[in-house]
Amino acid sequence: MARVDVGDDSIRRFVVHHYRYDPERHERRHVLVAAFDNRREFKACMAAIQADIERREAAGEPVDRHEHSTGRIYEPGHLHRAATGHLVRRMMEHGVDPGRWIQEQDLPHNMALFGDDSARRAPGPAARLARLMRRWLPGAGRP
Repeated sequence: MARVDVGDDSIRRFVVHHYRYDPERHERRHVLVAAFDNRREFKACMAAIQADIERREAAGEPVDRHEHSTGRIYEPGHLHRAATGHLVRRMMEHGVDPGRWIQEQDLPHNMALFGDDSARRAPGPAARLARLMRRWLPGAGRP
């Protein structure tokens, strides 16, 4: 099987996970098994995991009823787009407009930004402070 690095963001990769108990973390989770560069090897690995689960179950070994294999296809640039999406979400949580920065970046497929860039922008903290100062200080901001 031609395995590839799951972190190689320049190629299309087929990633196999095994949902099982992880003794290192003391929890059930999707454990990374391998990443492949073609669909045939990807499906063969998933079938091998499923066959192993069925073999252990038939032999009477204790098998978690939630245990299974899963797979995902990561397109080139997936990790970069995911990191961009994380930054955009964090910027918006902190009240920062990601508009200018995001024009140069690609967003993940499950994220979109809507709105008119030129009109009705929500005022930032500095604009709110200036408006408050004009209201409370005598003569401030008046010509």
